[in-house]
Amino acid sequence: MDFSFLNIFKDHYQNIISILIIGILGFVSWKVFSILIRKKLENTQQIKDEAQGQRINTLLRILKNFASITILVVVIMLVLSELGIKIGPLIAAAGVVGLAIGFGAQTLVKDIITGLFVVLEGQVTIGDIVEIAGHSGKVETISIRTIRLRDVKGHLHVIPFSEVTTVTNITQDQDYHTFEIGVSYNEDVDDVIETLEKVGKDLQRDKDFKSKVNGEIEVFGLDKFDDSAIIIKGRIPTVHKQQWVVRREFNRRVKIAFDKNGIEIPFPQTTISYQETKKKKTFKKQKKRRQEFPSGSDDD
Repeated sequence: MDFSFLNIFKDHYQNIISILIIGILGFVSWKVFSILIRKKLENTQQIKDEAQGQRINTLLRILKNFASITILVVVIMLVLSELGIKIGPLIAAAGVVGLAIGFGAQTLVKDIITGLFVVLEGQVTIGDIVEIAGHSGKVETISIRTIRLRDVKGHLHVIPFSEVTTVTNITQDQDYHTFEIGVSYNEDVDDVIETLEKVGKDLQRDKDFKSKVNGEIEVFGLDKFDDSAIIIKGRIPTVHKQQWVVRREFNRRVKIAFDKNGIEIPFPQTTISYQETKKKKTFKKQKKRRQEFPSGSDDD
């Protein structure tokens, strides 16, 4: 066995050395490319524009995956060539097979093309809070053909780009906390609006929240009539990704202000009514009749 192995090595040592060199060069190329990508990713952290930095970050990750696949394919082709397998017919066959697969894998092609446009146009970047294909959550990763969302419950949603028809980006550019607050029909609408505006202005001047609020509160007014409440609608402009913090503090202050001013926030109530049922007199009548007409006597 050793003898045959030595014979094979003597006959094909040039090919074996070439294969080793190809493998080493492929690995080195992948390593160098990975280092360059990593350095670029580190540089994106210094970009002041957060959205632009995240977009570049996403593109670099996709480029790294694409380059890794390309290097692997080239290495495999060169190794096959060194093994004496003619790669020309393989490439031609791959073209025909690729064309056939292309018709059957239109969804895959659509995933890749749509994904590139979504990333290049800056519609979605890693870290954004979005609504896509009926799911909402934080964008964790973007690959060549899928986007991964993590929702508030911790569930991971993997969505192919071919299913992406509409993208709702909640955290891009200007953010708002939009509120709808219900108050009793007995309340004065103007007083309620004045109270909400005061709460919004106090929040904007607060030292801990003025850096999170990006403008004055806008109270649109009475928006609709509900079953047990009138709905006042408005919004507060906030700094990027700070709308949830502002919402919680605003709601807390509204509750305190409403309690202080005696403004009622209605809540669903259930009224239970019942009536006492009339007792039947049948039993009493039967008893009286038995006393008047005995059922029998000792003579019978």
